[in-house]
Amino acid sequence: MSDTTPDTVWDYLIQGAKVFDGIGELPVREDIAIADGRVAARGPDLDPQKAHKVIDATERWAMPGLFDIHTHYDLELEVAPGLPESVRHGTTTVVIANCSLGLAFGAQRKDGADPIVDCYARVENIPKDVLRATADRVDWKNPKEYIQHLNRLSLGPNLVTMVPHSMLRIEVMGFDASISRDPTEDELNAMEALLEQAMDDGYAGFSTDALPFHYLANQPNTRKTIPTQFAKYPEIKRLTDVVRRKGGVWQATPPKDSTMGTIKTFLLSCGLLHGKPLRTTVVAALDVQSNRKIVRLARLLARVLNSRLLRGDFHLQALAAPFKVWSDGAVTPLSEEIEELRILNETELEDREGRLKILNDPATSSRSKPCG
Repeated sequence: MSDTTPDTVWDYLIQGAKVFDGIGELPVREDIAIADGRVAARGPDLDPQKAHKVIDATERWAMPGLFDIHTHYDLELEVAPGLPESVRHGTTTVVIANCSLGLAFGAQRKDGADPIVDCYARVENIPKDVLRATADRVDWKNPKEYIQHLNRLSLGPNLVTMVPHSMLRIEVMGFDASISRDPTEDELNAMEALLEQAMDDGYAGFSTDALPFHYLANQPNTRKTIPTQFAKYPEIKRLTDVVRRKGGVWQATPPKDSTMGTIKTFLLSCGLLHGKPLRTTVVAALDVQSNRKIVRLARLLARVLNSRLLRGDFHLQALAAPFKVWSDGAVTPLSEEIEELRILNETELEDREGRLKILNDPATSSRSKPCG
């Protein structure tokens, strides 16, 4: 778009930036005019007299804001709502309440349970005293009040939030029941109603989780996974049908140890089988170094699900880039896959002496297998 309207008044003129348009074209050096929060004109040598403020960007890049579709900032927002570590990298929108965990239903403290602490401590590797302090400050009790709370924060990026399935189960069934049995018909109806109301109140969709190493942190449940993983297919289908009807998004992780379970679950995206496509986004860590075929298989799965025949709306979030992890010994969610290391994670995060005792126990050494 060029400067063709002489009487236009812009709020800002960004001059000489290297502009990336976000659709794959090569960057170009040009000016950008902004009016009422929108791009009003682009091109070389726009008239600076038409702008209230001119910004020299000759040594800068200009690009669309980054959209971080998978974060666990729910707790950090309560401490640092500006999220400076994301914004400084150009992120302008973040999605929270992924993997079935979130704060939509408040602290949910009841009958001795402390769900924010019990669900987050091991999955996110956060000290329990930090989690308790956050839960102590919670003053909302339902998804609508949580949205109102978020709107009062001095947020840095835009915010998109999901309805977290683990917390939804706890809200309707109670903590102990959510990790020990199936819901009754009345409880399923209540979950459907709460999910539908939350989406009417502004939630973007619904998040579940099936990674088998997301464990609880409270005794006597340290060998149990978070509540969403106790939900069977009929429950997931009924709740995702609400999301489908409302035109929302379902965020999920695959049951990595069950190929048939993965296929059956993600067929929920397909309009051929369910009348209308369900927008589905799936996060998985793909080890492309040791298994290069896995990327091709993932792409094949997406192509089949999104084919004209099945009419799916399936999108894979693949964490396939090499990365480094720093941790205090084996205390990291990544070690939950190894039974011998999982015992260390079952101790309190601050209990280094307890972990040393386990490591020095001859019985621990006898259970461990040498690498290589």
